[in-house]
Amino acid sequence: MSRYLLGVVTQCVRGGSPTQHPIFNHAIECTQALLEFYMYARYKSHDDATLSYMEDALNRFHTFKDVFLLGHAGKEEKAKANALRTELVKERKADEETNAETWMPSKKRREIKAWWNYISHKIDVSKELDADFNFPRIHLMSQWVKQSH
Repeated sequence: MSRYLLGVVTQCVRGGSPTQHPIFNHAIECTQALLEFYMYARYKSHDDATLSYMEDALNRFHTFKDVFLLGHAGKEEKAKANALRTELVKERKADEETNAETWMPSKKRREIKAWWNYISHKIDVSKELDADFNFPRIHLMSQWVKQSH
């Protein structure tokens, strides 16, 4: 399965808008680093060079792993994000009711689109700030190099 994982991730994140490309590249880099670590860990014996390569792969994994935090938001984080969404939608509706009479139809569409982009961004940031990678197995990977010396 590990032979195909990077290809699958790469195909899944193809396309998208130019603002999504850095995020997709980080997802690919993170996946690649994790697979490199895994491949080196499967070696039957290690020397200083392979341990160094493993440590480098693990450091790259930790550098880019935050790209997957949005997908790791738990129930509490999602509930908090939904409450934030409700609050922001109320603000948007109040803004629309206050200013809609002065807006031309094209400006109204732009304003509503801007609000939805803002709300979406705030929700993503909220989930990301509250999520974490509290997985014991990720910590165990960092012990591998220390124990192999």
